[in-house]
Amino acid sequence: MTCTTVASSGLCAKTHDALATIMRCIVPAMFKAQQPWAIIGSTSSVLQGLPGYQPPDIDLATTMEGAYIMEGCIAPMGAVVRPVGYSVAAPYSSYFGIFEVGGVKVEVMGAMIIRCADGVIDLADHWARWSDKVRVRRVDGMHLPLVPLEWQLVANAMLGREERIGPISRYLLDNGYDQRLLAVLLADERNGARTIARVREVLRIED
Repeated sequence: MTCTTVASSGLCAKTHDALATIMRCIVPAMFKAQQPWAIIGSTSSVLQGLPGYQPPDIDLATTMEGAYIMEGCIAPMGAVVRPVGYSVAAPYSSYFGIFEVGGVKVEVMGAMIIRCADGVIDLADHWARWSDKVRVRRVDGMHLPLVPLEWQLVANAMLGREERIGPISRYLLDNGYDQRLLAVLLADERNGARTIARVREVLRIED
């Protein structure tokens, strides 16, 4: 897909505009409710500098309560494809909703859990590990929280998504990564031995 990239975000203009539109409501609403949240997936990766890719959608992670708050923000701005409700579609379970804003799909995931044969990721266990001091990107005057690339590498390794493991690991190798955060993630046995070994392999971490 060809697009005009917005320099301040690295996103296509269409995705950038949709993100800015929904964030003008979400940022103050989530702050007022004191609910943790972050942009996740490929949009988060591009906002953190990952080159050569344009996200097909915007993914937002939060709590159960946060998912319904986000729905209240996003729904009036576009189309409701699927209202927020509890959903199980292996390997995911979450309070899940799908919306469309400015022709861009927006997915909301509250209290998401990923269950694979190799391990389990419960998003609720990770909020405290995501430092807003180093994982916030300023876009159109708003400070947007982003799920760290280190966490996304672990999640994609667990899911076996080689097409995402490669670009993220190369970017971290070239630009550096949070060794302390990664050490905590790799010490978590719930991530699974295969996942941990794969992350260590692609980041060339020796035992």
